[in-house]
Amino acid sequence: MTVLGILVMGWGVVCGGILYEHVAVVPVWARRPPESLTMFRGEHRLRSERFWMTVHPLLLVLFVVALVVGWGDADVRTLVWVALGGYAAVLLVTNLWFLPELMKLVRAPDGTFQAGEWRRCSVRWERASIARGVLMVGLTVPLVAALAA
Repeated sequence: MTVLGILVMGWGVVCGGILYEHVAVVPVWARRPPESLTMFRGEHRLRSERFWMTVHPLLLVLFVVALVVGWGDADVRTLVWVALGGYAAVLLVTNLWFLPELMKLVRAPDGTFQAGEWRRCSVRWERASIARGVLMVGLTVPLVAALAA
């Protein structure tokens, strides 16, 4: 199996994680904040960051290795760069807005937000995250095209 094939499988794992969170996790916590946000608090809280903090560095390493191995093929190199550029942009926006916004919602004391504001913030976060997920799934196209090249 090629490095590019392993990268595409790793990308599938990330897209699967995105899909899982948007089908099973986000609808639960976004339903009725602040009560629904208790899933992120306490000793037995959901710790999805363990998955994301493991998979992202591994995927970045796979991208670098795929670029090094495929450097001689201009088509492969370009397609991998496109996917990596999109991924880097998503990671940047995630770290600048998505994570701080989610932490603001999760860690805020129950009386922090006005009535309805908590729900508006969680809906805004969920919609933006769906758009981010669609972009991530869309970045599968250049990766599969690189694999086919």
